[in-house]
Amino acid sequence: MRTEDFITSVSKLAKENERFEELRKGVPIGEDVTGNVVLAQKREKVLTVRNVCVTGAGRTNFIRRMLITLSCLYEKDEACFLVLSPHNEYGELLRLHNADITTPYIRTKEDVNEAVVTLKELIRMRETGKGYPRLILVLDGLDELPDCNKNGDLEEYREIFELLMRKPDVQIICGADLMRSIFSGYPGAFLGVGNCLVTTREEGKADVTYVHDDSSLSLPIPIRYPDEPTVMESVIFLNALPAEKEE
Repeated sequence: MRTEDFITSVSKLAKENERFEELRKGVPIGEDVTGNVVLAQKREKVLTVRNVCVTGAGRTNFIRRMLITLSCLYEKDEACFLVLSPHNEYGELLRLHNADITTPYIRTKEDVNEAVVTLKELIRMRETGKGYPRLILVLDGLDELPDCNKNGDLEEYREIFELLMRKPDVQIICGADLMRSIFSGYPGAFLGVGNCLVTTREEGKADVTYVHDDSSLSLPIPIRYPDEPTVMESVIFLNALPAEKEE
């Protein structure tokens, strides 16, 4: 779908203050086949940990687009973004001056360990009333690094998830090849990585599946998303969304 069409749909949601707040709490990932905007965190029951897992070909580009959208829904002092990934594609996010984005150099297991130390410090600061107002953490490609994922159980992802369990104002977006992990063959077992699974199929198309509390899966929801929107246009249009309902 065209970027302008997607942004127009988002703008319609923002016309009502309640819908805008719903949008800010969720991750808008595209439109379903009926034209409704799909929010990645949309659940019948709210869980303490609500995260998004992206798998399939092209997942890094998909996650990058999600971050561009989210960076425009929050002011710089409302959220910070920490991207832990060896993929160079995330480097372009540093050009988004309206967002507080950090992309540490991650190339080895030791780099991951150092990033976890930094993450622990962020959590400590948060507990003392300082630090991030909202943390949006991206974990993508860590299982591909040397000396990582030795047991095939996404150990690095699990360690970080344990740090952030039940932490308020934390959203995790992760990318992993589930076919080569312990999650293969277990319906809903990716709950440990996210309760919303996005499976990218081809450019501009993906399926969204949710995990129910009993670990059963919802039927996949086909969606369309902007595969190559202009970054600057996204920033301009989404920054123009009203935060409050105009009288």
